[in-house]
Amino acid sequence: MNEQQLDQAIKGLTQQITPERNLWPEIESRLISPGKAGKSRRLIRALATAAMLGLVSVMGWQLLLLPSAPESSLAKMPTAELMLLQVFEQQKARQLSQMAEVNEGFDNWQQQLQVWDQAIAQVRGALLFYPDEPQLLAQLQRLYQQQLSYIQRATLHHNSVIS
Repeated sequence: MNEQQLDQAIKGLTQQITPERNLWPEIESRLISPGKAGKSRRLIRALATAAMLGLVSVMGWQLLLLPSAPESSLAKMPTAELMLLQVFEQQKARQLSQMAEVNEGFDNWQQQLQVWDQAIAQVRGALLFYPDEPQLLAQLQRLYQQQLSYIQRATLHHNSVIS
């Protein structure tokens, strides 16, 4: 069937369909009279109010009696981001403290570290919105590793510290 045939078939349909019998008497008998409607509405409101009060009291009771230990233990657990931050910042501080002098050609090494710090801050900002995103965590780890590698190439260390 093409579009023209479909349009012709639609135009051939009747505009109004009349019921086989009069439906109004059945509908009218099912309607509640105005006096009964007011009483039933008040009853429904009273039951709804009682149910709502019961629900609120049960929820309050649960909040008071149930321990909130899972929430507090989750808050104390370090995130993957914080663990990366701690490990790499400790390594960075150790490398910088062992630095004796800067290798030739790395005159702007502090500016380069600032660039990495800015990139790390941007990824950490994204992790605020997506804290468990594996690609962001991997990117953060790569940035930290690049920064540490750069510090190692850029600086000469004390002989006593190098193992």
